[in-house]
Amino acid sequence: MDACGRGAARLDPSRHGGHAPRCVQTARSITPLDEDVLGRALDQFRQVLHERGLKMSGVREAIARAALTYEGHFSAEHLFRALQAKGVREAHLATVYRALPLMVEAGLVLPALVSKSDGQRYEASFEREHHDHLVCTGCGRVIEYRSEALEALQQQIAERYDFHLEGHVHELRGRCADCRANGPTSRTRAR
Repeated sequence: MDACGRGAARLDPSRHGGHAPRCVQTARSITPLDEDVLGRALDQFRQVLHERGLKMSGVREAIARAALTYEGHFSAEHLFRALQAKGVREAHLATVYRALPLMVEAGLVLPALVSKSDGQRYEASFEREHHDHLVCTGCGRVIEYRSEALEALQQQIAERYDFHLEGHVHELRGRCADCRANGPTSRTRAR
């Protein structure tokens, strides 16, 4: 068993011959968005902005592009730093905070529950495969996985209670093999 643990399915099968899980701290390997997908995402964002009586400014577009192309889970501060690194000096942290709920509404990003103690995190979601998370409470490592069996079980449970599912967030917390081998760490939190 490797440091990520057994049974995690990777979203990037091109690494490690397609069988080892991909462990990530706050980043994951994703297929870069092609211009067609990016264009559809920006059109969807424009539509939500229009419905709210807002316009797609150059700064809002830069924020959306940065969020859609960010590799991994990010906070508003991470996104702001990425914009600064790209030379988008007109973007302010407050503008990023205001844009995030609009991007969630447009379906460009989703709130992620990983690292709750570190503040709200997001991840790009537009036209990307749904996945869930394993989160190490020791080191903060995040393993993204997909389980058809779990998805089917959730649907069965919803049907049993005559409940129509509109979405879900599934996060399993525990300690990875490295943290178990190295003993308690300062990041370990009682649950």
